[in-house]
Amino acid sequence: MKPLVLFLCFALALLGGCKGKPKELSPTEKLAVENLISEAQFAFQIREYSRAEELFQRAITLREDFPEYWVLLGMSRRRQDNLDGARKAYKHALELHKDRYDREKKDEDLAQQAWVLALLGRRDDALKFLEQSLKDHPDSPMLRQMADPRGLPHTFQTDQFKELAL
Repeated sequence: MKPLVLFLCFALALLGGCKGKPKELSPTEKLAVENLISEAQFAFQIREYSRAEELFQRAITLREDFPEYWVLLGMSRRRQDNLDGARKAYKHALELHKDRYDREKKDEDLAQQAWVLALLGRRDDALKFLEQSLKDHPDSPMLRQMADPRGLPHTFQTDQFKELAL
């Protein structure tokens, strides 16, 4: 069984999966992703959610390892009442944030994990995760700010959050 698991992990790593380093993009590809994301964010802002979704998906085909793009994709799907699609995108973003934290150990990824847990409708889990993360990183201003009652707990009460969360 172990050789099969190792083989699958190796195969996924070659295809861009399995907790490896993010794939390197050429300058042209980086510019294309930046343009797609910029256009998608504008479409989202003017409430053209299906256009935003399409553009986020195109950007993800070039840069599938960037969790923030998956969150944005989930948000555009949620705005279209595609709950299953939003859930899949948010879950994928959560896994990518976990992977990136495992690689880079940056508290920003812990904060983002708490945010995505909340978007997934797991508010209690998000607050517990944030609490534990703050114990592990007591000097993190970002985690302290999110854990503050005026941070993530307050965000739960906003209409914008309610429209994006599952």
